[in-house]
Amino acid sequence: MPLLLRRKFICAVNTLKGLRGWKLVKNLLFIGVGLLMLSIMYAGFWRLLRYLEAVQLIGPILSWKLTSMVLLMTFSMIVVSSIIISMTTLYYSSDLKFLFSCPLPERSIFLDKAGETVFYSSWTLLLAILPYILALGRVKGLGAGFYLSYAALMVPFVLLAGAFGIIFSMLVMYAFPSSRTRDITWLLGSVSVAFVYMMVRFSKPEKLIRPDALAVVAQYIEYLQSPTAKYLPSWWVTKAMIAYSSGHWADFGLYAIALFAAGLALYGFMYYLAGFVYARGFSGAQSSARFHGKNKMLWEQSLALKSVRFKTALTLYWKDRLLLLRDARYWSQIILIAALIVVYLFSVRQLPLETPDLKSLISFLNIGVAGFVVAAIGLRFTFPAISLEGGSFWLLKAAPVTASGIMTEKLLLSAVPSMLLGFVLISFSNYLLNADRFVSALSVFTIVTAALVLSVMGIGLGALFPDFKVENIHQLESSYGGFIYMAASMGYLGLVVAIEAWPVQMHFAEHFGRKNPWDFRIIGFCALMFLLINAAALIVPWKLGLRNLEKQEV
Repeated sequence: MPLLLRRKFICAVNTLKGLRGWKLVKNLLFIGVGLLMLSIMYAGFWRLLRYLEAVQLIGPILSWKLTSMVLLMTFSMIVVSSIIISMTTLYYSSDLKFLFSCPLPERSIFLDKAGETVFYSSWTLLLAILPYILALGRVKGLGAGFYLSYAALMVPFVLLAGAFGIIFSMLVMYAFPSSRTRDITWLLGSVSVAFVYMMVRFSKPEKLIRPDALAVVAQYIEYLQSPTAKYLPSWWVTKAMIAYSSGHWADFGLYAIALFAAGLALYGFMYYLAGFVYARGFSGAQSSARFHGKNKMLWEQSLALKSVRFKTALTLYWKDRLLLLRDARYWSQIILIAALIVVYLFSVRQLPLETPDLKSLISFLNIGVAGFVVAAIGLRFTFPAISLEGGSFWLLKAAPVTASGIMTEKLLLSAVPSMLLGFVLISFSNYLLNADRFVSALSVFTIVTAALVLSVMGIGLGALFPDFKVENIHQLESSYGGFIYMAASMGYLGLVVAIEAWPVQMHFAEHFGRKNPWDFRIIGFCALMFLLINAAALIVPWKLGLRNLEKQEV
């Protein structure tokens, strides 16, 4: 075990030493953007908690109740994440075969990979709730000791959450030692995340900060004072933090000891269990799924034989479609997207809007929100399309296929679903908000155009910043190419909404009875700017990506 820890330490040191030049600038840029986002979240949480704390009688109870819910949700998300991630780190990591060939105990290898699982499944969630904890300490008037005690409590909290997921994965792989088990686990994990996400949103947490709902909340003081899953570590951490804030050191020590004792006991059990079940699960995971192909020709093959002109595009489409159907990671993402759409439309329906004009105005501004959703999904599916060719990209380079043909096929595969998604989001939003015809027509036209442009940008920038050695899509999403894609997408959407704001303003002026509200010179200028922005967004990334892909050597 010390040897494995030393290996990780040396890797981390070498990674830090390798941060020079543009690589160092890129990472500093990411850190700066991350700190900016955390600062914005901190400001929002601080305003929320300050408001809750000021509510008479139930204010302090509300803030601690909200804290217990946040910790419970964090605990649940870490458990689900550890189930999904452990399937990769424990059974499919690229270095596992090397480690098993070395004279190392199986339990040591298991602990090494279990540590990776806990880290990868928890660090983003811990970072996300850090602004909340900082705001909580400030609102409650607590000092540095509160934050240090919180950091200490988080150690067994995270280890316990990760251990639940790891033990579940080990037992599943032991009972069903097959590569298909990973796919089924990923799907179940995605369904669980989607279910938790929707349940949290359907509970309407915004009622807690609405003055007109406080009368209802006051009737549930007894509920607020009751434990939130009192047998889980999330409640123990909450009680320890409450005890620290009120100076009840005996209670704080009791819950802290309970957390650390539970962590030690669970990891002792997991270490013992791994000696019996880990090797069998790892061996079964290396097997490949049985081929269930059919002799019947697919429709793309039949069309390719009949149409020589589209033979290349149809063949590539056939390949990508089969890969999409066979890869469970895509199915799990589709489940999460479906949950996102449901929550999005539910949130639109719950907007507290009363006048028809205000609803129409929100429908217009909704173009930016729907565009952001389309861009975020494009970051997941469209931008990585070129890089996911991976080590087999040399086959495409060796085949009689042009770089333009490859990019066009990837674009056709992703543009149609993106445009359909944008159309569904905006159409249902307009229906729920009862937007007027002008805003409805303008928003539908804009989002369909924007979805096409965002798809072109995704393929173009994906070709400009390809990484054929990447192991998973998350690395592409967090790369500087992914950052540039999202930044360019947000800039494009902002410009489009700003340009269209002028004709929309004239539309509302006419609606309010203003004489001669339409200035067709401005309308013409807006139309020209709209065309120029879309032309630049279509041509520049595509040309840059095409030029880079043609020069790419494998």
